[in-house]
Amino acid sequence: MECMDGPPRHMTTVGGHVIAETSKRVPDLYADPRLLAFISGLVGATALPVPDPVERHVLNILHRRGDTHGAHTDDCPYALVIFLEAPDAPEDGGLLEYVPHASCLRDLTTGQARTAHHQAGDAYLLRSDTTAHRVTPLTRSGLRRTVLNLACTTPDATPHSTPSARHLYT
Repeated sequence: MECMDGPPRHMTTVGGHVIAETSKRVPDLYADPRLLAFISGLVGATALPVPDPVERHVLNILHRRGDTHGAHTDDCPYALVIFLEAPDAPEDGGLLEYVPHASCLRDLTTGQARTAHHQAGDAYLLRSDTTAHRVTPLTRSGLRRTVLNLACTTPDATPHSTPSARHLYT
């Protein structure tokens, strides 16, 4: 992904515009005022839907050995990531690596990165525009890591856009 200094992106993706055409439940969940109120309570600011239909809700699927979602920051301030499938053990890969308050992707290689393993059914909320993050490669065949990412913004967020979402999801 050249627009993010070249980290690898080996995965299957589905953009929000495609999800909206093929699913009623995901767009309904995304627009549910209770979900937005929940996120607002967690972040201490009003969470709003993202205007861009491509980035609102996306699926990221790692399903082959070596699949990875390389180092990046997101265009939107917040990402609620819900695990539909995940490798059982940390040594299987698919781990979230992140450095809070670090937009420099090189910070992920300086020993500052934190690592988190997740199971199917887990979720996390990430300040995704100011946290450098990546997903480690799957270590063997037969594994799957499928996440639904629900992006949110806030009224005071400065609009930020890179070409990466268009490359990944359209």
